[in-house]
Amino acid sequence: MTINQRISAHFASIFVVFGIVAILFSVRYEKANAIAQLSNTLDVYANLMAKGYRAEQLPDTTLHVTIMGLDGMILYDNQQSMGQIDPDIHRKEIREALRYDKGKDIRHNDVDNKVYFYYVKKIDDTFIRIAKPFANRSEALPISYFPIFITVLLLGIATLAYYSISQRFSSTINTLKRLIERVDAGDKYNFPDNEFSEISEYIVRSYQKLERTQKALDIEREKLQAHLRLSKRGLCIFSPQRKEILSNELFIQYANIISDRPIQYSEKIFDIPELFDIVDFFDDRQRDHGNLLETKTMEVHKNDRKLVVHGIVFPDKSCEITIDDITEKEEQALLKRQLTQNISHELKTPVSSIQGFMETIINNPGLDADKRNFFIERCHAQSVRLSYLLQDISMLNKLDEGSGIFDRDEIDLKAVVDSVLSDVSLELEEKHITTEVSMPSPLLIKGNMSLLYSIFRNLVDNTLHYAGHNITIRISCFRVDNDFLHFSYADTGVGVESKHLNHLFDRFYRVDKGRSRKLGGTGLGLAIVKNAILFHNGRISAKHHLGGGLEFVFSLRKEPLPSID
Repeated sequence: MTINQRISAHFASIFVVFGIVAILFSVRYEKANAIAQLSNTLDVYANLMAKGYRAEQLPDTTLHVTIMGLDGMILYDNQQSMGQIDPDIHRKEIREALRYDKGKDIRHNDVDNKVYFYYVKKIDDTFIRIAKPFANRSEALPISYFPIFITVLLLGIATLAYYSISQRFSSTINTLKRLIERVDAGDKYNFPDNEFSEISEYIVRSYQKLERTQKALDIEREKLQAHLRLSKRGLCIFSPQRKEILSNELFIQYANIISDRPIQYSEKIFDIPELFDIVDFFDDRQRDHGNLLETKTMEVHKNDRKLVVHGIVFPDKSCEITIDDITEKEEQALLKRQLTQNISHELKTPVSSIQGFMETIINNPGLDADKRNFFIERCHAQSVRLSYLLQDISMLNKLDEGSGIFDRDEIDLKAVVDSVLSDVSLELEEKHITTEVSMPSPLLIKGNMSLLYSIFRNLVDNTLHYAGHNITIRISCFRVDNDFLHFSYADTGVGVESKHLNHLFDRFYRVDKGRSRKLGGTGLGLAIVKNAILFHNGRISAKHHLGGGLEFVFSLRKEPLPSID
């Protein structure tokens, strides 16, 4: 065979394959289009059923509608009795709906010798399944042969067009052959500006398309990371070897609530005894060679918190752990009423004391100088306490008003902690309190100096007021990742009962009200700590310290989140 004949045979085979592929694609496209249209229609009906419609109210009265729970219990059916397990619970459309919220299938029913199109939609904790009957598969998925005819016609036209240009293409190939021979012989030759020049243009276009695709992938990845940062659920995805692939800051926060020891790496969550049920589930499913998505959910009660831990094993044996904190369910209106009552009560105490002392002085002009000075000093002490209380309330109001009030600068947190400990060194020495600081230097963050100082100062003041004597304060930065700094502040003091842990950050909450007032506390220190940490896009929680005492685990974002107009 000559080169022209080989080229002709080659391209002829390409046309034949192309024609077959085009016809198959047309058939598949027609079927897919029919399935999509039918699915859209039944999806509308499913939404109507979810809103309370009955099957008799739907435009199509031939439909078989079933509503069942996730366990297969039939809750509603327009053609059979309810209150029993649906035998089709393991069908293909149900499995798809469980995984993707929607599922569909088409199959023959031997009972009535009809073909049914099944559509299932998962809404909340129920499946809504709608089955539409057809006489046969062709009626269910009608195919138009006009596109196939057009494809065959275009194939014939393309064959004729190829025949008309094959000679020219063959000439180009011969030119290329001669070019190779001349180059091989050492001659210089400029490649002709003909069909082959299009190859370079195609390569450039392909590269540009690849670059656009890469940018689109980067944008999607940034969106996913932003979603994880803003999510109220702790999440971490692990490889089949249980190495961290992706996690968010809240996952580390919740993991440290469950763990008795600070967790620096996400993989350490598999060593927490409270989560061994999830670990055993992963061990079992990752050994199994099945390709189904498997899940397990458990509850953990720790440090007066109720956490829901959800484990997922994917078909490729990678796994995911999510942690939700479901303890915070107080109504906002109740919080506002309690806050108003607390402010009124806290202001009333020093004001009443000042009023009582002043009335004693006024009503007893003959008081001796010592008693008069005693009452004046008590008035001054109560006015100082009132001043501190108003300052703390003012600080919390500013934090509530938003981040625009406080400036941000680059701050070295190690220097902030050193400054706090230096300012309270006399009090620490009087109570024989030692400090242990484990932080890199410098430890930089973009934040507000006043608020960052108040975080560590209020935590130390809380220890000084309530933890006792002859104890140790431990401050550590136990994890540094791309976005957050994670801290542990712990003391070995008397600690608090578990019932108080969730309320320590409430405004005006006191573990021992009488003792707190005697020590001069305003009841707002830890509330300021929480709000200052929230200003820096972090979170804080309290738990019992291993070995006794109280521990605060919190995070601070290195850079502020971009503002959204």
